[in-house]
Amino acid sequence: MEKAHIISHSVETVEGGSVMKENLYYVGIDIAADNFVASIYQSPKQPIITKEGFKNTFDGFTMLSSWLEKQKINPTNCVTCMEATGVYSEGLAHYLVTQGFKVSVEPPLKVKRAFDPIGHKTDPVDSRQIAEYAYRYSDELRFWQPRDEIIEKIKHLLTAREQFTKQSVALQNSMSTYKKHVVQVTLITSAHGQILKELKKQIAEIDKELEKLIRKNPGISNMKNLLVSLPGYGLLLSSSLIAMTDAFREITSYRTLAAYIGICPYQHQSGSSVYRPPHIRPFGPAYARKLLMLAARSVVTHNTEFRMYYLRKLAEGKAKKLVLNNVANKLIKIACAMIKNNVRYVSTYRSVHPRYLISA
Repeated sequence: MEKAHIISHSVETVEGGSVMKENLYYVGIDIAADNFVASIYQSPKQPIITKEGFKNTFDGFTMLSSWLEKQKINPTNCVTCMEATGVYSEGLAHYLVTQGFKVSVEPPLKVKRAFDPIGHKTDPVDSRQIAEYAYRYSDELRFWQPRDEIIEKIKHLLTAREQFTKQSVALQNSMSTYKKHVVQVTLITSAHGQILKELKKQIAEIDKELEKLIRKNPGISNMKNLLVSLPGYGLLLSSSLIAMTDAFREITSYRTLAAYIGICPYQHQSGSSVYRPPHIRPFGPAYARKLLMLAARSVVTHNTEFRMYYLRKLAEGKAKKLVLNNVANKLIKIACAMIKNNVRYVSTYRSVHPRYLISA
C-alpha cells in the first residue's frame, strides 16, 4: 500500500555547455530485524510516497529495487538514508552499494534530534522522517562504503573475545560466591571449572586467530607492529584502533579519534554563573575506551616517563581520573603521529613547537 504525505529537490548539472536540472530523490528507510519501510522524499511541495511490507532479506531488497525503478528512481538520481541499526541494516546497505546507490547510515540520535517529539511513532513515520532528514541535511551526509573483509573479521574477533571475557569474569565471580556456601554440590563446582577452562581456551584461540589474520595483511601488520612499540599498547588495543578507524583511513586526526572514543574533555559554562569543570562524555565505543584507560594505568605504573608526568600532575593538585585521562589522550596522540609518519615509538623523542624552530 502506498501513502502520500510530503517533499522535491533538484541539482544542476552541466552537459554540452548547457545547464539542465535533474530531480534528486531522498529515500528514507526504517529497518528492523525482519522487515523495513521505505519513503521517497523529493521536496516540501511534493508528497512523500511510503511503502511498507519489505522483508529484510535478499528478496525484500530486490523488491525495493523494483519499486524504486517503478517510481523512476535509479542510482544516478537518488540518495538512500537509513539509521545505524547494526547488523539489521548491514545486508541492505551492502546490497544498495553493490547496485550503485549512494547510501548514508546516520546515527539514530542525530535523526531523532532533528524533529520535535510530537505525533505518532511508527515505522512509516520514522521512514518519512529519515527521508526528510536526508533532504534537510544533504550537505552533511557521509556516504557509507563497506569495509575491507579483514577489518570486519578483526571486529568480529574482538567482539567475540569481549563476550567470552565478560562470561569468564562473571563465572569466576559466581564460583567465588558459591565456594562460600556451607552446603555445596560437587557437580556445580566441577561444571563451573570446566566451562571456565573452555572459555579461557577459546579466548586464547581468538588471540591466535587475530595474530594470524593480521600477519596476512602487510599494511595492517605494519600498523600493528608500530603501535605495539608504544608503551601500554598490545594486540587488543592496537587491533581495536585499527578496526575502529578502518586502518586509520576514516579517522586520522588524534583529536577526532579522542572525541570519538569518549576521552576528550568538553567545557560547560555560560555567562558568569553557569560553570562546570571540563568533563568527558560517555559516548563512543566502550571497549576501546576501556582498553585505552587500562593502557594509561599500566604506563603510569611501569613506564618511567609517564609515571613522572603522572606524579607531577598529582603534586599540582590534579585529580587522578583527570591525569589518567590526559595520559590516555597522550597515548592516542602519539599513536596517530606514529601511524602518520610510519615510525616506531622513540622514548627519547621530544616534540618542538614550530615557533621555536630557527630557520636556516
